[in-house]
Order: sequence, then C-alpha cells, then structure tokens
Amino acid sequence: MIWRIIVAALLSATLARDAPLMRDARWTEAGPTLARDLTHAPGECLGETSDEIELGRALFRSSILLGGPAARIGLSCHSCHANGRVNARFLLPELTDRAGAADVTSEWASAVRGDGAMNPRAIPDLVDAGARDAFGMGRDPSLEHFAMSVITEEFQGAPPPPSAFAALIVYIRALRTSSCPAEAETRQTLADAANDVRRALAASEASGDEASAHLARFAARERIGFIVERLPPSRFARARRELEQLARDLIAAPATQAWHARFDAAARRLERRERETHFNERTLARALE
Repeated sequence: MIWRIIVAALLSATLARDAPLMRDARWTEAGPTLARDLTHAPGECLGETSDEIELGRALFRSSILLGGPAARIGLSCHSCHANGRVNARFLLPELTDRAGAADVTSEWASAVRGDGAMNPRAIPDLVDAGARDAFGMGRDPSLEHFAMSVITEEFQGAPPPPSAFAALIVYIRALRTSSCPAEAETRQTLADAANDVRRALAASEASGDEASAHLARFAARERIGFIVERLPPSRFARARRELEQLARDLIAAPATQAWHARFDAAARRLERRERETHFNERTLARALE
C-alpha cells in the first residue's frame, strides 16, 4: 500500500511540473474538450503562396502587430481567427463573456475605443473577405482601412511598415472557400509548427524591407515559443533550452545556414518523441487533469 501512495505522489509531482503553460489556453474555453481544442484548428483555406503572402501569414500569427495588454499576453489575429477562420472556443474574460465572440470596444484592449461595457460580437470568418464590400460594425467599405483601425485603434498597436501591412492584406485576400481543405479541422502537429518557423524566416529573408524582415523574424521566434510551450519540462528540459537559445540567436541577426541546420536537427529529434509532447491530445489531456 505504501508503495502505491509513493508512486501516486511521484506521478502527481511529475504532472504538476508538466502542467501546460500555454498562452493559447489563456483564451480557450475550459471544458472536457480543452485538450482537443488546443491541439486542433480549422483548416487553412490558402491555395496559393508567394513571398508576400508568406510574410502576411507570419504576421497574422504574431502578437507583433498588436499593442497594449493584448500584445503582452501574446494575442494575435490568429488567436481569434484561427487559420483565418473562426476560433469558436475563443474565450478571453477581458474581451468576451461567451465563446466565439470578442468585444471590439473593450477598455482593456483600447483606450481609444473602450466604451466601458461588455458587448462582444461574433468573430467573423475571414475567408472570402476579399470579395466583401463592407467590414465591421461600421460597415467600412475598405478592408485596408478596417484592418488598420483594428490594429491601431482596437488594440492600440503601432502602424506596421507599409510593406508588412500590404502583405497582411494580401494574405487575407488569398483566403478563399475554393481552397478550403476537405476536413473542417486539422491536428496541429510538431512538424507543422516547425514548418511555420521556417516559413516565417523564409518570408523574412525574401523581404526587401528590413523593418518587415525584423517583424517576420520576431514572428518566427514566437512560433519557436509555441513549440517550447508544448514540451513538458521534466522530459524536455534540454530540448527547451536548445530551442530557447535558437530563438535568442534570431534577435540580433538573420538565420544562417548553420542556424537552420541546428533547428532542423532539433525538430527531427522532437518529432520522434511527439507522443510525449503536448502536441499529442492524449498526453495533453493527462497533463490538464
């Protein structure tokens, strides 16, 4: 009997050390499906690519575009509009009192738009936004003007460099129903997350504007953080340190060939152990318990 108690205590301690500290959990509705919600996302309706689209895609997934408390907790366009669709499980108490909605006049997010009341509205799907003629509550006829107001007014972010903002709009316009995958929902894999890092860095390297390239490098660092958050500390301490160092190396300079080789090797090692990470729904569910 005493050994069962000891084993249970050790297991409990291990799970406590491995309890997930994911930023995504901060704005995901709690409940019995939480592990699935944190490991799956709507399919991305993107059927074409270009350097500009890839830059916009990277920035769409980064908190670098937003300002104030939203940026400080890691919120991005992707947080509400997962892969450009609707994050139906989005539930950040500062922005909504019901899942799948957000208050665009929240005082928490903006001193400009804040109206002192909690009045969330359903998060819109951005697929086929390029074919629409009105956006938001004010029925703004310009996607560009509307998107800039979301960044600078709704979330108090600084105006992005012109080339970065243009890329964001190109990415949104490239999301089309005709390019939606057959499956409505896809699993977020470690390989996909690693590829997001590579895509953001490729966009940075292809950008002819240093300011936009810097933003894309920041986006790549955040995607590395996305991976690190899903590595249980007790089993992946070394891998976490390695990835964190790789992220720090991107602060001062672009990624070199040697950097890519180190990152690819780290990603391959982790992919072989993906079942032990919080990319795996069952492993995450056990940790959440």
